[in-house]
Amino acid sequence: MYPVSLEVKNRHVLVVGGGGVALRKVQGLVEEGARVTLVAPEVVEPLAEMADRGEIVIERRFYSGEADHSWSLIFAATDDRETNARVFHDAEEAGVWCNVADDPELCSFHLPARVRRGPLQIAIGSAGEAPFVVRRLRQLLERRLGPEWGEWLSSAARYRDAVRDLGAPRDRQETLFDRFFQETVDPDGLTARVPTATEEREWLETPVEHRTPKRERNGKTMKEDRIGFVSLIGAGPGCPGLLTIRGRQRLLDADVVVFDRLAAPALPTDLNAEVELHPVGKVAGNHPVPQEEINDLLVRLARNGQRVVRLKGGDPYVFGRGGEEAEVLAAENVPFEVVPGVTSGVAAMAWAGVPVTHRREAVRLTLLTAHEAIKTDGPQVRWDLLAQDPHATLVGYMGVSALPQVTANLLEHGMDPETPAMMVEQGTTSAQRRVLSTLSELPSAIEAAGLEPPALFAIGPTVSHAETLDWVSKLPLAGQRLLIPVSRSGFAARLEAAGAEVVVLPMPATPVARVVMGALPLTGCVVGTSAEVDWLDAERGGPGWGDDFVAWCVGAEAAARARECGWMSVRELLVETDEDELVASIAG
Repeated sequence: MYPVSLEVKNRHVLVVGGGGVALRKVQGLVEEGARVTLVAPEVVEPLAEMADRGEIVIERRFYSGEADHSWSLIFAATDDRETNARVFHDAEEAGVWCNVADDPELCSFHLPARVRRGPLQIAIGSAGEAPFVVRRLRQLLERRLGPEWGEWLSSAARYRDAVRDLGAPRDRQETLFDRFFQETVDPDGLTARVPTATEEREWLETPVEHRTPKRERNGKTMKEDRIGFVSLIGAGPGCPGLLTIRGRQRLLDADVVVFDRLAAPALPTDLNAEVELHPVGKVAGNHPVPQEEINDLLVRLARNGQRVVRLKGGDPYVFGRGGEEAEVLAAENVPFEVVPGVTSGVAAMAWAGVPVTHRREAVRLTLLTAHEAIKTDGPQVRWDLLAQDPHATLVGYMGVSALPQVTANLLEHGMDPETPAMMVEQGTTSAQRRVLSTLSELPSAIEAAGLEPPALFAIGPTVSHAETLDWVSKLPLAGQRLLIPVSRSGFAARLEAAGAEVVVLPMPATPVARVVMGALPLTGCVVGTSAEVDWLDAERGGPGWGDDFVAWCVGAEAAARARECGWMSVRELLVETDEDELVASIAG
């Protein structure tokens, strides 16, 4: 087999069949801009909805010899092998490439599994010989390759333009390309980072900061005189329901979203599929997109006349470097606004049972970044004052690695070692964990529990209320992160009220929906038809899908199809199951 990538935009494609397999083929074709005509006497509901939206054309009838030279590609995806074979032979006679689902002998081309990170696509195929291996390789790469690879490839495209503008000999260009790759890719960890503009200038040995890029991703000429607008938005602490109404409205109106890793769970899954996504999140010890590059990106996108949302975890002005980004926008005369968010230091503690203020106990609140405890150029924190204030709550951000030094500083300046203390990991999300202790014992307690960033700590008298006011863990579905197709969205409110974090997935799945799915581990899904199973099966194995994922299937049809697809844990529910029974079943 000879691997190629085909441009199918605006090309006419025939699909024969109207079930779940056909749905997956059609979704992929429509995403790439193909003009799809589907022939089938009956179709699943998502296909009918796509036709209602004008995305495809459906002819509700049996196949009758349409596989001729008028099509660029043909797909046969019925459950009748005789019909599929007829489609294939008609296509062969007409000289048109044809793919028959799950029948490699009746294929003139095969579809590889794809791993997608923005414009980066990695295709995996086996010429139809061992599809089970292809699937597992895709799952492996989905887990290993982070979202930063998409932004990395976009930066590589811009760098390529800059290199070509130099007019250097071919060998010199290849040397510059090697430098870019060697400096930005970790081959062992399979991670990538976006270089800063300063680094690129050094590599190119010529100033490029004032050069106007010749084109944007869609090929249109960029116009520096078209100024857009930037919204600096706080996504809240992680729970999707804590995104503000104004923030959601701005996201739905955006052309481009530049988002941090911790803000990803709050992205609305119903964002338009055409919205441009730029993941620029930081992980402890790994900043794939430096702050300087983020600043440049916001300015560049706004100068292209786009409505830009910069989505940050918590509140953009509380340890989020939003002030720095706003100053850059102001200096570059780019219009902007700030949409405050629920800050994690208050919300995560409330979610874990700690009121940060309490009458007669704590009348002051101090928010600090724990990195101040390990600075070598002089901290900006008065540890002596904090340690001597028994009526205050101290909340620390980014505190896992620095907590031992924070504790040492407070004890050294006289704070009572028995002061109640707590650390919360992934606060307000389905992955939330907490450790309660005393000031002196907290570092060893979180080490024993294995808590990891992102996490916050609270120290002060009100932490003693955590056991009494712990409302979250009492909910029957606390810790569950459930995926439901948009056709089952009526379940969402009841599941959320029971403590689950619910991800409503549109059909077909959009790029932003895939980002949200991968933001945190998924514990299960709720499906009710074989078409819904087929649709989710196309997404299975991506980031967020763990080995303990449970498919809660309403009815025998969905359960049987899930088992046929190889889903490891399938639980069948009665068709008559109501919302309360569903909650009780999942809660066990």
